[in-house]
Amino acid sequence: MHKKKTAEELPNLLENIEGFYNKLGNKKLSLFLDYDGTLTPIVSNPDEAKLSEKNKNIISELSKLIPIAILSGRDRKDLKSKVDIDSVIYAGSHGFDITGPNGLEMEHESKADILPTLDQAEEELNEKLKNIDGVKVERKKYAIAVHYRNVNEDHIDLVKNTVDEVLDQQDSLKKGGGKKIVELKPAINWHKGRALEWLTNHLDLDKQENYPVFIGDDLTDEDGFEAIQDDGMGIIVGAHSEKTAASYKLQDTSQVTEFLEQLKRFLD
Repeated sequence: MHKKKTAEELPNLLENIEGFYNKLGNKKLSLFLDYDGTLTPIVSNPDEAKLSEKNKNIISELSKLIPIAILSGRDRKDLKSKVDIDSVIYAGSHGFDITGPNGLEMEHESKADILPTLDQAEEELNEKLKNIDGVKVERKKYAIAVHYRNVNEDHIDLVKNTVDEVLDQQDSLKKGGGKKIVELKPAINWHKGRALEWLTNHLDLDKQENYPVFIGDDLTDEDGFEAIQDDGMGIIVGAHSEKTAASYKLQDTSQVTEFLEQLKRFLD
């Protein structure tokens, strides 16, 4: 068990880039990326989180050199439409729904049981929260995200308590957290870490020859950091409310871009 640290305690990756290259050694790199807060800044309206042309071009070029997967809480179709690069893998809904080049397709086996439950929970949340200004109930295929970033401070507890009430009625759902967001997700042992492990196995990325790197910014990315900390590296962007299993930090999304640029030059 690795000891977790706060993001502030971690070394900055850009200031220690030679150490990263030394750890990579002669292994082949595989890159796993979160989207919101990692490739794009967090914005008040999630629909406006657009991938910059600069990041799109860098990722497109890198994906010709190494395997790249984008793991996000976003719905897979939404994620793919925002990134729009055919040569990368998309893992939406925290890895419940995966697609990629060469016919790669995977939807978690629980979908037949969980979709009607999510439909019911979505209906209840929309009804119970309809009179609270600023709240947004976002239905994804395998999850429901309740955004309260734009809710008056006095009403945030009401939003959270309402989500708890709906969850109490659904044994097959569990609560997830994030930055100004509460999620209702299937109550099964599947998350970004499990999806990352599935991908490394499916892509035949042998641990002796490959070095996985996962970059993320939020609590939901911790599962990914933990999944690879023995064989690769987790990199946290900014900070969240708890200690992290990441090994390095980047201050913000602009530093992510800078790292990707340096990585491309190194691989070239």
